[in-house]
Amino acid sequence: MYFLYITGSGDISIIVSDIGHIMHVIFINNVQVMNVTAGSTSSGLPDSTLIGIAASVGAALIIYTARQVWERRKLRKALLAEVEQMKGIKKCADRMREISTDPSSRALQPDDVPAPDSIPTVIYENNAGQVGLLGSFFDTEELEKVVKFYSKVLRYRSIIRDVRDGEASGADQEDLYDDIREVSNERNQIMDSSSFTN
Repeated sequence: MYFLYITGSGDISIIVSDIGHIMHVIFINNVQVMNVTAGSTSSGLPDSTLIGIAASVGAALIIYTARQVWERRKLRKALLAEVEQMKGIKKCADRMREISTDPSSRALQPDDVPAPDSIPTVIYENNAGQVGLLGSFFDTEELEKVVKFYSKVLRYRSIIRDVRDGEASGADQEDLYDDIREVSNERNQIMDSSSFTN
């Protein structure tokens, strides 16, 4: 008799019972296996039980891998959609281009920057624990680029909020003035290629 149990967190437990044997094979996210046998009445398992265990483990691995691939695709699409909605980055970059003097000569005014809500980061922030899905053991390029891009976006959005509240330091205003165009260009590249790894 075979039972397959998969939790929402990705843990997989396969319970195999065969005349006096109960064996748990537990997979955790890093696919480490732990075997616990209780109630054994003989020295070994029959071949049919071992084949059943192997088939169950194989099926569990396939299900786990498929789930990871699906979650990675969903997260990538959601983040790309969010980047497309960050229209405030372009507005801010265009406005900084129009301002003839940098903030060391003229402080940025609340009207010089867009509303912070025009630069959404909700999907990224709500899925911060899942962002690791974008990287693999062999390739972390996409993960690194997503984190770097969003780190910049979060920083400049915070400065924009401070400018609108009249609380931004001169150094932060200069950083926004000097660097928001670069962030806008990165956003354009991401949207043009529909990828964080262009």
